[in-house]
Amino acid sequence: MIKKIEGIISAIFMVWSSLAFAGENTYKIEVKIDKFQGEVCYLGYPYGPKKYLADTAEINSEGKFIFEGTTPLDGGLYFVYSPAPESLYFDVIVAESEFSLHTDTLDLIANMKVSGSLENEVFFNFQRFMREKQKSGGELSEKLKATNDQGEKDKLSARLKELDAEVKTYRAELLESYPETFAATFIRSTINPEVPDTPKDEHGNEIDPNSGYKYYKEHYFDNIDFSDKKMLRTPNFHGKIEDYLEKMTVKHPDSIIASAHTIIEKARANEEVFRFCVVNLTSKYETSNIMGMDAVFVDLADSYYLSGEAFWADSALIAKISDRVERIKPNLLGEQAPRLVLLDTLMKPRSLYSLKADYFVLYFYDPDCGHCKKKTPLLKELYNSKLKSMGVEVVATNVKKDVDKWKKYVKEQKLNWVNLADPHVRSNFRYEYNLETTPIIYVLDSQKKIIAKKLDVDQVEEFINKQIELKVKSQSAG
Repeated sequence: MIKKIEGIISAIFMVWSSLAFAGENTYKIEVKIDKFQGEVCYLGYPYGPKKYLADTAEINSEGKFIFEGTTPLDGGLYFVYSPAPESLYFDVIVAESEFSLHTDTLDLIANMKVSGSLENEVFFNFQRFMREKQKSGGELSEKLKATNDQGEKDKLSARLKELDAEVKTYRAELLESYPETFAATFIRSTINPEVPDTPKDEHGNEIDPNSGYKYYKEHYFDNIDFSDKKMLRTPNFHGKIEDYLEKMTVKHPDSIIASAHTIIEKARANEEVFRFCVVNLTSKYETSNIMGMDAVFVDLADSYYLSGEAFWADSALIAKISDRVERIKPNLLGEQAPRLVLLDTLMKPRSLYSLKADYFVLYFYDPDCGHCKKKTPLLKELYNSKLKSMGVEVVATNVKKDVDKWKKYVKEQKLNWVNLADPHVRSNFRYEYNLETTPIIYVLDSQKKIIAKKLDVDQVEEFINKQIELKVKSQSAG
């Protein structure tokens, strides 16, 4: 089996995030939690899809511990966590170099006292307010579900609307009163766009039924401050990006590419945010298991790495990414399959483009590969029982050079499809079809256009049946 290449981008992303501390001053965060019996406490932060450790502190008998260091922490929404024997968890804003917190185990948030940090005063006041309103809202919702009296329902619904208005008013006043704080920046990031009523024509009909979705997507990042690098260390930033790509964008490479560029262009507001977004998104689609998403990786690599905009990338990394792109480009979905002229078992050249069929399954395998030994008989059975009668030809290519072993394998397995090999290594098919591992399956249409790649054997029949159905519908519609 050809060894699979590890994700280049993800590797450098992990290294970069581990070197995320820089600055000129020290930091000191004192915490005292009355009646707390823990032994050790951790200070950590979210970064992308993961969480990282920033500091560790021992807890004394009075429930006091101190996080401190000679290099300041990059700002963001951090968390304080202590495991057993007595667990503890709460969020804290790191935006000032020195402050103290004092609370007790009865209610960490409600009893939190802050000294030396306006950021956390604002943040904890906001949490307390929201908890109170959420509790009231929950109680009203339960009463609403339980009653059948319409008058009571109307009163409860009106009160819920009042609660919502109170939250919005409080939040607006907070944002106006503390506009320069990161607490305000973070709280603002939790606000989703409010969609206006759908425009209607003079007859009361909706002009565009999708206008709400379009508005929401267009304004989705309105409350995210891409210019503040502290947003990188919050769950909201990465979460918003993931939701935008996974829930609000059609799962098609062209649509994903457009959304990825929207995010990255906004991220130009700050170098570190730009770097994070380029690295994170390029890594996401370089390693995606969803068919066709390698086109997104190629586009982002071309647009930001190979164009010279990735200021953090050295020549070695650029060379690796360039090679990766060149391996993937020829075999993207929708591309014409690279020409394949290899030898058959009689040692005569056979060309893929000389073959005629409605569909082609290109099967690249290694006779010695354990996984191939399981999949090859399954594909042979499928070919003989279903695919052949469906107008499908299988072109099976041995990636190794040993002719005798290959011929023996073909004979023993009774492989009655098109069998090819390149024993003299005169073809570049391993590179052009990006054969990092085996077995690999490509599906081509009658014109040798790539319509699927890296399918499993048990996915082939269903995929081709769907293609046949689409063709029939298209012909009927025409």
